[in-house]
Parts: sequence; structure tokens; C-alpha cells
Amino acid sequence: MNLSLISTLLLSTAVVIGLYLVYLGVRKHRRSHKLGLTHASLALVGVLVLFTQIYTGPTDKLNNVAALFLFFAIIGGGMVFALREENRPPSMLAVAIHAVMGLIGISVLIISLF
Repeated sequence: MNLSLISTLLLSTAVVIGLYLVYLGVRKHRRSHKLGLTHASLALVGVLVLFTQIYTGPTDKLNNVAALFLFFAIIGGGMVFALREENRPPSMLAVAIHAVMGLIGISVLIISLF
């Protein structure tokens, strides 16, 4: 099976969970540690699978660009996690920057599949 497809599926699942986490933060003013950990785990595994594809597969510049944006999203997610406060949702500006980087990365990855 194509590693890019596996990576896309893992990252798409992380996106769906991330959207639900934003819903929890904006509408319910709370957060879920378990869902956040699941979101981060799926995203990290997806990026690791993508890096495996980059290093073992044929050269595809779009995969490299996607990996760069996803790396920025990981850094942003780490900042959201590091700057969290107890019993409060994270800063929505930081979440938005993290989300934009991730969505650009996964969009480029989906484009590279076609």
C-alpha cells in the first residue's frame, strides 16, 4: 500500500479530531486531554509515515513541501500544548495558526496523491 495514502488517512483522522477539539474549545469552553493526545498521536504517526515515504520512496517535491508545513504544524501544536492553562481552552489564535499550517500540509499531500 502507498505510504502517502496511509499518511493522508492518518492525518485526515487527526484533522477531524482537531476540528472537534476546536468545537469543544469554542462552544463548550472546555478541553479533552484524551482527544488531544489521540489527535497528536495520529498526527505524529502520520508525519512519521510521510517521512518514511520521503526517505524510501521516489523523489516527490510535493511530499517534501507537505512535510515542511506539517512540521510547522507540529511546532505550533507543541506551543499550544506548552502554553496551556489549567481548566481553560487554549489560545484560539495559536490553535488557528497550528490548524492553518496543518491544513496546508495535508492539502499539499492530497494534491500529491493525484
